[in-house]
Amino acid sequence: MTRVNELLRIRELLQRRRREILTVSLGTHRELDALKEQEKDPEYEEGAQSELADYTLSSLVEAQRREIMLIDAALRRMDENVFGECVDCGTEIPLERLEAMPFAIRCEEDATSHELETRGGRMAMPSL
Repeated sequence: MTRVNELLRIRELLQRRRREILTVSLGTHRELDALKEQEKDPEYEEGAQSELADYTLSSLVEAQRREIMLIDAALRRMDENVFGECVDCGTEIPLERLEAMPFAIRCEEDATSHELETRGGRMAMPSL
């Protein structure tokens, strides 16, 4: 399969993932709204559980929002014909990396360098 075909396949995967997130996000918002409605009930005594559920659902909504932003950015790069190019060195990011991390904007070498610089230089421990 050619690189162009592989990139089209990745686009389809990103679009499918975006639809899935939006569907799940609607359910999450409904659950969050229902939880807030329960809090209005004067007999609702489980305040700590309610706060934990609210925090958990809010965190999930935020993670979904961030993933949608990453997907949209990747799709924009595809539309601009720069998807799969390292933003630092301009080389092609290997398909294996893009399949595993379709939001990748750097080749592995530049991503490692960027992370080390961000975390405090060469003495910093890289993340897993």
